[in-house]
Formats: sequence, structure tokens, C-alpha cells
Amino acid sequence: MRWLQISITSPSEYVEPLTHLFNLHGEGSASVEHPGGYNPDEGETPDPNDWITIKGWLPFDETTDSRKTSIDVGIRLIRHFVDLPEIEEQEVNDEEWRNQKFEPIRIGKNLAVVPKSADFNRKNSDVVITLEPGLAFGTGHHPTTRMCLEEIEKIIKPNDRVLDVGCGSGILSIAALALGAQHAIGIDIENDAVNASIRNVKDAGFLSQSTILSGSFPHDEVTDGDFDVVVANIAANVLITLAETLVATVAENGIIITSGVLKTRINDVVSAFEFAGGEVRSTRQIEDWTTTLIARVR
Repeated sequence: MRWLQISITSPSEYVEPLTHLFNLHGEGSASVEHPGGYNPDEGETPDPNDWITIKGWLPFDETTDSRKTSIDVGIRLIRHFVDLPEIEEQEVNDEEWRNQKFEPIRIGKNLAVVPKSADFNRKNSDVVITLEPGLAFGTGHHPTTRMCLEEIEKIIKPNDRVLDVGCGSGILSIAALALGAQHAIGIDIENDAVNASIRNVKDAGFLSQSTILSGSFPHDEVTDGDFDVVVANIAANVLITLAETLVATVAENGIIITSGVLKTRINDVVSAFEFAGGEVRSTRQIEDWTTTLIARVR
């Protein structure tokens, strides 16, 4: 089978929505490639001013044109905020495409994210999350998803109720349930993400413990004060807008995990949540991305 490889370069702050776009409408997991010139073994990190390459793959079949159109529409919207170059296209063969699919990844103490049908040497202590590659954003490889998973592993308690805002592939809901949560509600505005989440929670055996909602947040089926953990891996501007509503959904002394926030915006996000009645418990950073734990204190 032949595949169409598409790629585009972008400033770091637009990598997240572009990766999401490529994952929603492509096949397999999009890749994110930093420029070289730094040595991570010496503690060096990529230059935040460098542009980053995002790659995705489309099958050559009856869906190719519609997939390309959907991606083009998304990129045109992003171009309202940044001057992006044109998409580059290259035809690749089946072997080249398979080599680009995401690899199993270990996260935190015991979590492992594994693509469906992949070979994986499982340990007795592993909590394995199996995903269908390419269905929606969220495989654990991006720093924001990885940090969310690490924090979920630390804080989830048996019988917790979890709300996952912008659920994407459903990976965060699945992780919470696998770690002992009683029920998880995921919500996303993208139909592809909703379908991906339903499929993934079903494959993971958690369909009866999950509710996946289509639409925007706040939502009529999400009750204030009902959740022990709320996770929102979404853009900073959206978090700021939703801060009061997100705090209201958390039970007293519950925790909100915010992610998807560049370090340049973290102070704005923290201020919004503090004004809404939240209290920052911790903030951590990988590359330019941050994840923050916020408790409801009033």
C-alpha cells in the first residue's frame, strides 16, 4: 500500500494543535521532530525559537481527498495566528509508514502505553493502556500528555470520579480507570475524538465505567462539585476562559490537572484559577510545556 506523507514546520506554541489535526485526520500517530544541534545527555534542550516539523500520513484511497481537505481547513484557521509554510507532500511505501507508527512507551512508575497489535514485554507490575494508533490526539509521547499521565498515576485513589475535558483518544480517562477510578467522563468537541475515545475505552474494558460526551464544556451532563479529579490538557486561552467552571466541577479538596500550557502562559493560567478559587499545589515543566496541579479551596 502507498501512503501520502505530509509535513509542515511550526513554532513550538502551535505544535499541539497541528499534531492534534494530523492525528485526527491521518493514519498512525503524527511525529514531532525537533532540529538537531543539542545534546540531551549534557542536559541541553532544544532552542525554543527553533521551528519544529510535524509529520502525518494519509492512505491513498477514497478518503485521501476528504482527509486533506479537513487538514487544510484546520491549517487555514491556525494561519490566522501565525504565518505557516505550505504543507510538503511525499509518497512513501507501507514499510516506511509502519516505521513511523508510535512505539510502546513507559510512563511514570508502572504505566505503559502500547499501540494495538504491538509486541510488548509486559511486567507483572505494568498498568498497560492499549490504543489504536492515529485515532485521535494522545499517545503519551507529547510532554503534555506524558505529564498528565504521571500526575494521574500519583493522585488517583480507588473510587475517584474523573472528568477529562478535551479527552482526545481517551488515554487519560483509561489511565485513571486502570488505576482504580470508579467512573470517568470524557468530553470533546471533535466527533473523531469522541469516536476514538469510545472505541479505546471499550477495547480497554472500561465502557461501563465511562461516559463519553460530544460537545463543548460546560455540558448539561457534567454536575458541579461531582469530581475528585478533573484533567484538562487543552490550550491556555481555553483554560483561562473555563477556569471558574472547572473549579466548580471539582469536589471540595479535589484536584484539577491542567496541561497544554506553554511556560510563557503559565502565570496567566495560574492567576485565572486562583481568582476562581483554586490553589496551586505544584507546577512542573518538560521542554516548554507545563503541567499544574490545582486544588479547590473554596
